[in-house]
Amino acid sequence: MRVVFVAKVPKLALEPELMEDAADARHYRGLYAVSDGASESYSSAAWARTLVTRFVNTPGVAAAWMAAATKEYNSRFNREAMSWSAQAAFDRGSFATLLGVQIFGDRARVLGIGDSLAVLVSDGRLAASFPYKDAEQFKAHPVLLSTVPEKNAALLAPGIIKRLTTDWSLKGLKAPTILMMTETHSGPGCWPIQTSVSSACYRYHHSAGRQ
Repeated sequence: MRVVFVAKVPKLALEPELMEDAADARHYRGLYAVSDGASESYSSAAWARTLVTRFVNTPGVAAAWMAAATKEYNSRFNREAMSWSAQAAFDRGSFATLLGVQIFGDRARVLGIGDSLAVLVSDGRLAASFPYKDAEQFKAHPVLLSTVPEKNAALLAPGIIKRLTTDWSLKGLKAPTILMMTETHSGPGCWPIQTSVSSACYRYHHSAGRQ
């Protein structure tokens, strides 16, 4: 397996420091992740980076996983040194998507929280997508991971993470490519892993019998 393309495109070309997307990978373990931080939330770029790094190091998203991620994020800030308005924004929390892929031989396991999208392509044609399969689904307000624990209660309820996970077989596919995208409607934002990730775009390419 190999990553063949990684790109991050800020919403404003002249303000790259406002990039709120993040991508990370552990190629030797077959772990890849992208996250799209919500623009309206406090320091969402830091939260997105925390989520992708934690996923590729420890992919099992659960209550303890989220608690550790939130603790790591909070350690980056000194709330007491903030202005009252910054404290209020910090207390409202940061929000982000999380799209993670694990490669096991000729299988790919995909976790999709929020509206970042994984697309499986075989021989240049769409084979599958997750968590959305229809463009109409993007009109719904996505549920995001938050730095405020109680706002994650619905996502961490029994069975929900399993419902947000799917397995893809890569067996028999021709030049399978997985695109992991934080943007799907307004241009680049793609990471091809080649099996191939956007505004963080990750592309992963899978070759049979080769790791």
